[in-house]
Amino acid sequence: MSTTAKKLVESAIHEEIRSHKAWYGNLSGLVAEKMLRGRKTPYLFLLRKGEKETGNKADYYVSFILPDLSIRHQPFTIELTPEGWEWENTGGGGCPPEASIEDVLYLMMHCEKHQPTPINKLEVK
Repeated sequence: MSTTAKKLVESAIHEEIRSHKAWYGNLSGLVAEKMLRGRKTPYLFLLRKGEKETGNKADYYVSFILPDLSIRHQPFTIELTPEGWEWENTGGGGCPPEASIEDVLYLMMHCEKHQPTPINKLEVK
């Protein structure tokens, strides 16, 4: 993959995350937890900024409700590779350049593909 193509892939995946309907940007874990607390929908989630961003690598969090209604803040990293991009949290996975964040969120959350539900910004308490 050429340098230009790498930059386009990196830009595309980071832009996709940052424009996702569940994106809350620079939100603390405490605030994210307050937003999710008391809700009864397993795998209801929001995306937020992590602590590091360097070169072709950035980290994020997916904060979500587990089936027992507890809240988990799962960090994940997106990194550009020669094949496209890859994510890593407790495991890793490579993705082709055309893959979207939706294609891997359920893997990050360790649930079925149909289960992740983005929190509706209009319903935030």
